[in-house]
Amino acid sequence: MAEPANVEPANLEPANLEPNAAPDGRLAAFLKHPSLPRRLALIACLLACPSLLIGFHLDDHFHRYMLSQRPGAEALLEAYQSPFGIANGEREINHWQVEEGYAPWWIEEDLLVSLFRPLSEASHRLDALLWPDNAPLQHLHSLLWFFLLIALTTRLYRALLGPTTVAGLAALLYAFDHSHGFAVGWIANRNAAIATALAVASLLCHHRGRISGSTAMALLSPLLLLGALLAGEGAIAIVGYLVSYALFLERSSWPSRLRSIAPHLLLIALWRLAYSALGRGAHGSGLYLDPPREPLVFAAAAVERIPLLLLGELALPPAETALFAPAPYPSLILALSLLVLVVFGVCIAPLLARDETARFWALGMAAALVPACSTHPNNRLLFFVGLGAMALLSQLWHGLMLEALWLPAAPSWHRLARPTTAGLTGLHLVLSPLLLPLTTCSVALTSPAEHAARDALTRGAERDLIVVSAPDYFYVKLIPVLAALENKAPPARLRALSFGSHPLEVSRPDARTLELHYQGGLLSQPLDELYRAADSPLPIGSRIDLAGLRIEVTAVERDGRVKKARFVFDRPLDDRRFVWLSHGTTGFDDFQLPPVGGSTRLAPAQLNFGF
Repeated sequence: MAEPANVEPANLEPANLEPNAAPDGRLAAFLKHPSLPRRLALIACLLACPSLLIGFHLDDHFHRYMLSQRPGAEALLEAYQSPFGIANGEREINHWQVEEGYAPWWIEEDLLVSLFRPLSEASHRLDALLWPDNAPLQHLHSLLWFFLLIALTTRLYRALLGPTTVAGLAALLYAFDHSHGFAVGWIANRNAAIATALAVASLLCHHRGRISGSTAMALLSPLLLLGALLAGEGAIAIVGYLVSYALFLERSSWPSRLRSIAPHLLLIALWRLAYSALGRGAHGSGLYLDPPREPLVFAAAAVERIPLLLLGELALPPAETALFAPAPYPSLILALSLLVLVVFGVCIAPLLARDETARFWALGMAAALVPACSTHPNNRLLFFVGLGAMALLSQLWHGLMLEALWLPAAPSWHRLARPTTAGLTGLHLVLSPLLLPLTTCSVALTSPAEHAARDALTRGAERDLIVVSAPDYFYVKLIPVLAALENKAPPARLRALSFGSHPLEVSRPDARTLELHYQGGLLSQPLDELYRAADSPLPIGSRIDLAGLRIEVTAVERDGRVKKARFVFDRPLDDRRFVWLSHGTTGFDDFQLPPVGGSTRLAPAQLNFGF
């Protein structure tokens, strides 16, 4: 057994409180109860259990299809490289996706979005083996991982903050955190709970190994970290907490501290090398950024995304609201996020100045925000950020309520900190438990995409289905997947001419040709950039040849985005084999072709949300 390190993991008196000061009452007894980990885990799962009733949505259908033995499933899995991807970087296979209707015609030829999560994939393969079409059991599987995550997180807080109400309140806030709901309720996002649970277990074992000198714990910690990384890339966020632990909680020599986390850092380096060698990562997408491949682009994006993510963790609205809200609300939300960032920083500054445990949580939280910036802001990315945020909020609340020694004397600070702390704590104690059941069901709000895809499938079975406009890729790419899953005849060919919420002018210069004018240009919204970054132009004259269709870019905007494109079909447009659809107010409508020499205008295809 290794010698125990000189570690001082926590002040057992919460955040330098006055001597003998401690909360009392039933809540305090509950927060300090030995069975708190399983009690909180059970309560959190009960709050999240409405997800058992919402069925499959979006990528759930793709996972079910790709991991089945249905015709075509193996080919799509090869194109995606794993259930957690959309393109493997090979031009021929990316073009095949366009032919089959899985990708838009403007896909980046070398697009790579392929994530290596074999452990999470194994959990879905288990579903496919045992209960492939049973949504409640697959949701229950996800809830079991959520149970484990809350139990381990509660144990981590107790290990680092002592068996105090500070630890108990932090765990309660984390268990109730409504920002977890979307990922818990979306089967395809189960990887978030798996990766976070294993990463928290890694940090907990690291702490126990440093306290006791246990060689077994010292070895188990990096192994658990490896498991977390194989469940989801976001697990790299726990390294920030490990480094912060060495900086602020240990009292051993600096060489000893470095040796303690060296296996984890080495493991991260080897994992990333293997990740790249396997051809995994992201390139060419405007929605997913791979920091090692695009460090400057990532850094620029992080400056805007970090405040939005912190707003989503600490308060409302959710981080993703800025994506969907119409102008000028995204700018107002960004301004609000910057205000919350500054105010929260001012509130915790005196605590950080006096308490090293608080500095540990703060640095870990700040570091966890960085990998969360690899895609557009979304509350489902906040599992690791919440670890530090809820601990800091608990320490801040206790300090104010119990008159901690670190409290500054300035009345102006108290006028700011007291209502801010009361508001944030109240939100997470009172409002979050009400929101968590709703957010776990929120993925079901995407149901209109599935309804539209099923409707289109019914209309276009065994014929050439041409979708002139659709608000999002799922409205079209779900069509062949649902056909396979539901044993229905798919379209003979599936062609989509436009995605996104921009006005369209559709003209018909001759019997076999349509010309589309994308007013404002393609890729005008962030979510539209999944298959091609807006700053990666398709030049005038670019041609895409598909079976029965030739597409040519005829005009571009000043920034290079496609403005106009010509679609030349191999037969007259009014041939009976064609079924023409465009997106209306609530779903797909029949599209009335303009006469030769004429044109028609289509309103923006807006995303619909509802059950």
